[in-house]
Amino acid sequence: MSVNTSKVFRRLGRWTFVIGAFLGATACADTSDSDQATNVGGDGGAVTAVCGDGSRTAPEACDDGNTTNGDGCSDHCTVESGWVCTGQPSVCGFVEGCTPNPCQNGGTCDDDANGHTCKCAPGFSGANCETNVDDCSPNPCQNGGPCTDGVNGHTCECKPGFSDANCQTNVDDCASNPCQNGGTCTDGVNSHTCQCAEGFSGANCEINIDDCTPNPCQNGGTCIDGIKSHTCQCPAGTSGDNCEINADDCTPNPCQNGGTCTDGINSHTCQCAAGFNGPNCDTNIDDCAPNPCQNGGSCIDGINSYTCECAPTYEGAQCATCVAGRDNCNGLPNDGCEAILASDANNCGACGFACTSGKICSRGACQVPPGGQQPGAPISVPATHNPLAPAVADLDRDGKLDILVANAESGSAMTPSGSLSVFKGNGDGTVQAEVNYPGSPLSSNAVVAVDVNGDGWLDAVTVDGQTNLPATNGSISVYLNLGKSAPGTFGSLTSYITGAPGSVHLCTADFNGDGRNDIATTSVTTNQVSVLFGLANGAFDAPVLTSIFATGGVQSTIACRDLNGDGHPDLAVTSPSSARLSILLNQGNGTFAAPVAYSNALNGQTAGIAFGDADGDGKVDVFANGAAGAYLFFFKGNGDGTFANGVQSATGASAVANSALGVVAGDFNGDGKLDAYILHTVPNGGVFPMTGNGNGTFTAAALVSTGVSPGLNAIIAADVDDNGYKDLVVTNKGSGSLTIIPNAL
Repeated sequence: MSVNTSKVFRRLGRWTFVIGAFLGATACADTSDSDQATNVGGDGGAVTAVCGDGSRTAPEACDDGNTTNGDGCSDHCTVESGWVCTGQPSVCGFVEGCTPNPCQNGGTCDDDANGHTCKCAPGFSGANCETNVDDCSPNPCQNGGPCTDGVNGHTCECKPGFSDANCQTNVDDCASNPCQNGGTCTDGVNSHTCQCAEGFSGANCEINIDDCTPNPCQNGGTCIDGIKSHTCQCPAGTSGDNCEINADDCTPNPCQNGGTCTDGINSHTCQCAAGFNGPNCDTNIDDCAPNPCQNGGSCIDGINSYTCECAPTYEGAQCATCVAGRDNCNGLPNDGCEAILASDANNCGACGFACTSGKICSRGACQVPPGGQQPGAPISVPATHNPLAPAVADLDRDGKLDILVANAESGSAMTPSGSLSVFKGNGDGTVQAEVNYPGSPLSSNAVVAVDVNGDGWLDAVTVDGQTNLPATNGSISVYLNLGKSAPGTFGSLTSYITGAPGSVHLCTADFNGDGRNDIATTSVTTNQVSVLFGLANGAFDAPVLTSIFATGGVQSTIACRDLNGDGHPDLAVTSPSSARLSILLNQGNGTFAAPVAYSNALNGQTAGIAFGDADGDGKVDVFANGAAGAYLFFFKGNGDGTFANGVQSATGASAVANSALGVVAGDFNGDGKLDAYILHTVPNGGVFPMTGNGNGTFTAAALVSTGVSPGLNAIIAADVDDNGYKDLVVTNKGSGSLTIIPNAL
């Protein structure tokens, strides 16, 4: 036994006297049998050691000479706990029992006579607290939870669904309220059961039962799911909870023009009658597409039918044949019946029959040119609304030229008014009765036929103004052709101011190249030219005014013509009072250069305007009349918009201080040279034939009297009898008449 000697003797020091006296006086000797020990390792049981005799003999562990316990050597001569014995006989000393601490696991050690006592920490037992008390015996964990021993404690590993230290509590799986949408929860062991409200399903009632499966909405309705319900979003034309009601789209019947209606869903289908189509049979099928009318004929659509309005040279249901007196002699079907057999020298009376050199074709027969012009007997037509100036056009597209007339209803300053008259042509030089369109607040002085609204039908535009009302602006009056609904007839007028008083004449052209026709007028009161640019649907913009020197005189005329060959229409204006011709060249955009004036020789008084090539040089010349028909003035053109001053050709009549819109030009006798007619405006006047010599000079023939009085106002040339030669139309305000002078060739 190993002993810490220093510790022994520290303890022995406390006991030295006691022990020493004790040991010295008394030996550890015990003679009783109980105190004797045998040498168990000796010779067969002989007593070889006597406990208490003071001699430590095997098998004694100690012998202090007595048998008293608590002195280091027990009554059985064994070393007591905490003691060591040395020497012979043994001397026992008390060893300190708590050094080093024998108590394990945090036990607290107390010294005592027997050595030490351990006060164990909770959870441990044994002399030295070496044993961990098993806190899992018996098992404290309930509901099958396994126990894990600890120090003065245990840990339970609870089965799913149980909790607390000993797993005795069933976890409330309903505590978090897992049942959605109003479901009722029933707790289980590590589980729960949901009793779902109506309309929901799923473990936690999380599924809104799809009330849209199968789709209850009819007629293409869209189903919107609710809670134990649904809503139908019905397409247009249906109604009801499930869109089961289809509105009758055929009531009232939307199908027009006799169409039969079949109901659909917010729709209908029309079975159209013949000649109509469109969703509601509201479209009259255009039987004119593609155009069945040949040779330039205009097609008028009907109901499942069409009517052809033929070009002047064709006739027949589809305008396939030439009118009497014409033929398509070159065999080309679409270039018009260009041969007027009554006047075509190459096809005189029949295709391919050509007149010999030097002869012309007249009335379908070849003959020697008469040399001079051949005016026929004048035909007088009543014109009861004071006619001033005529124009000629095919207004109803029947191939026959009609006559338009601007009227001065009254020249009174107190009751001014004007109007438009139309004389439908019969195609033979005669006309139908006058149709009048009133409404102009001022005298209507001149008229043009032009398509102002782009519908393919010629409209009428008059210029209205009075020189005796210097403070009143002139105007233009626009009469729109009613077209297909009533060909060649007109609606009520619409007026646009010219911006200047005393507006007496007009012409029309597309000045600014926008595809719309514009109007130019003259003012003899303020010496101005007014241009009104055309807008959509036949309307006109505000006037643009240009000053011009001395337009004065009620016979001042304006004309539109490309005079310099640049493709843009220019303006020519006559000035009777100043005996001059003024040219305004278009700058290409509807604006005009400053007027350039050319004077007349001698007697002056330029009034009317006509154009043509009088000297055969291929350039446009200008003609004017003056002195009431005494002179024809020739302004030679240079081809660049400039002209020579006027050269006169006399008629032989006496010059008068007044004149009229009185000159026309053309080849009236068929000799290939430019001729003219000018008005002799005196009472009982007429027209002077001015036969061209081919060099810019003219020879006057005898006056052709119109037989009316007091005098003539204006003249225009056109082939109103369709014989290939131009005729004359003359107005006479004083006599209230319209005179047609046919060409006698």
